[in-house]
Amino acid sequence: MKRKIILLIYSLAVVAMNLFVAVGCSDDDDDDATPDNDFDFGSVTDLDGNEYKTVKIGNQEWMAENLRVAKYNNGDAIPTGLGNTDWWNTTEGAYAICNNNNNMLEAYGKLYNWNAVYDARGLCPEGWSVPSDADWTQLVDYVIEQGYPNEIANAKGAGNALKSCRQIGSPFGNKCDTSEHPRWNAPPVPEMNLYGFDEFGFSAFPGGTRWGYSDYDNFGFVGYWWSSCEYSSSSAWSQTMAVWGGWVSRNYF
Repeated sequence: MKRKIILLIYSLAVVAMNLFVAVGCSDDDDDDATPDNDFDFGSVTDLDGNEYKTVKIGNQEWMAENLRVAKYNNGDAIPTGLGNTDWWNTTEGAYAICNNNNNMLEAYGKLYNWNAVYDARGLCPEGWSVPSDADWTQLVDYVIEQGYPNEIANAKGAGNALKSCRQIGSPFGNKCDTSEHPRWNAPPVPEMNLYGFDEFGFSAFPGGTRWGYSDYDNFGFVGYWWSSCEYSSSSAWSQTMAVWGGWVSRNYF
């Protein structure tokens, strides 16, 4: 049985990240496909009525969009609108919208803190879960097995295979070469050819993060995603993909 997984954007108590979810159904929308790939997207709907594309990758099913839900599964609202001081000090779950720009919400999702991810009331649609550290490892291992090594300077690396192809200056042209959101910024060294090509329909985008001690950071350059697994009493495992590398990087925050 395929595991249904939700992807969450960053936010550890005082850090904020995205969240992903996925399941398999059918959908004819292929707007984010590369010139060579057509994906059989499914769909799933959250408690607020937001609908997300989903995609099957190996023996897993993932959301192909970042989570945007504003309520826990019991209907309680997730706090938001916190200033930097309150964001730093809160012991409750919370979410933020990058640069407080609601126009970017649908494109990049919400930034959730770790307390929201860990809350027993749950964030995911029924039958879905926040990916564990092992789920992320399984995904990356599968991508590697398909011929995309997890190497930072490799243009055909696992990270580039999972990123959306929508990027400034993309060599893939058509809908990939774009400055319109959602998209990745251009790589800092174009000669390295570190462009996403979305081989599996995962369609990762760089929603950035919100640190506890300051404001938002790395929007357009880095995508950060939570796992459900604690690293220590004050940090948790996560994954990042960046515009300057072709890999998926395992970290804790």
